[in-house]
Amino acid sequence: MDTHKLDNLVDMVGELVIAETLVQQNPILSSLNDPKLSRDFAQLKRITTELQKISMSLRMIPIRQTFQKMIRLVRDLARKSGKQVELNMFGEETEIDRNMVEALYDPLVHMIRNSVDHGIESPSKRRETGKAEAGQLVLQAFQKGGNIVIEIEDDGQGLNRERILAKARERGLIPDEAQLSNHLIDNLIFEAGFSTAEKVTDVSGRGVGMDVVKRAIEKLKGRVEVFSEAGKGCRFSIRVPLTLAIMDGIIVRIGQERYIIPTVTIKETFRPRQTDVSTIQNRGEVINVRNLLLPLVRLYGLLGVAPQRQDPWEALVVVVENEGQQRCLMVDDLVGKQEVVIKTLGEKFKKVKGLAGGAIMGDGRVGLILDINGIFELHKN
Repeated sequence: MDTHKLDNLVDMVGELVIAETLVQQNPILSSLNDPKLSRDFAQLKRITTELQKISMSLRMIPIRQTFQKMIRLVRDLARKSGKQVELNMFGEETEIDRNMVEALYDPLVHMIRNSVDHGIESPSKRRETGKAEAGQLVLQAFQKGGNIVIEIEDDGQGLNRERILAKARERGLIPDEAQLSNHLIDNLIFEAGFSTAEKVTDVSGRGVGMDVVKRAIEKLKGRVEVFSEAGKGCRFSIRVPLTLAIMDGIIVRIGQERYIIPTVTIKETFRPRQTDVSTIQNRGEVINVRNLLLPLVRLYGLLGVAPQRQDPWEALVVVVENEGQQRCLMVDDLVGKQEVVIKTLGEKFKKVKGLAGGAIMGDGRVGLILDINGIFELHKN
């Protein structure tokens, strides 16, 4: 099937859904209180919803083909490294947006290379530690909510946290006195150009760090994390949206502008008390959320818009999470929740940090979709 034609079909169905919403919300038609018109609207809604589901399903393909390519890869890597590796795959029928399949291939290859080269030990070393000579590598995919989760797990030696910390301090990524949790230490491997390898190998040492994997996944509006246990193994977890075409979002208002925050990033919303807002040296403004001090992000300052409210205790805050970190985004008001059809931004806005795309909302107005990762980076800088 021609993917270009398919994308056009999905776009047009999205426009149809927007047009249907505009008609339903027309104040003149709404004031008629005509029972037959209401029934016709309900029927139109059912048809457009079903049409949207069908058009979206045409974009979805099983991840099987990508997984099958990994069988030969693992076999070749095991032979080159002199190791025994058994690959077990689950969830091959899990469906994913066809536009994402190619983009996921390279990150998966890189993580599997890492597991075989750095994670799984040689047969002799595994014997010494009481393990079976053949290392186990599990590749699985499953749907969780509106996301696809892909996991790569090995039963190798796990990450060397001491070496990771030493390398991070050597490169100035963290202060010498910093105390990090195991999870934060593990995820330092995704920093730009980070590597603890003592020598380059044919298997994974090609000068390409795990930061490349992270960037590739973030381009798909997803995230990647690593979980490790010394001597027991390592698990990489990739979470990406089911599709790049449609997204659930919360519409917020700042001044006269409306923005859309992806629902998957939102933890909670509330109006803080004045006593919960404070300023801490070297950290800036924070809000006390159940004894946890979270940074306050004044979105109007980052986005360059005039707000209606400048005091957090008179506004609302949306607590969002990205890569295990949380921040409070300050907004004037919540407009509502809506499934939106994502539109790519023009060349003028494509490289604007903090924006992921645009969407036409139910009332016909255009809203900009916030890129939470970009917002965090803007606030950090």
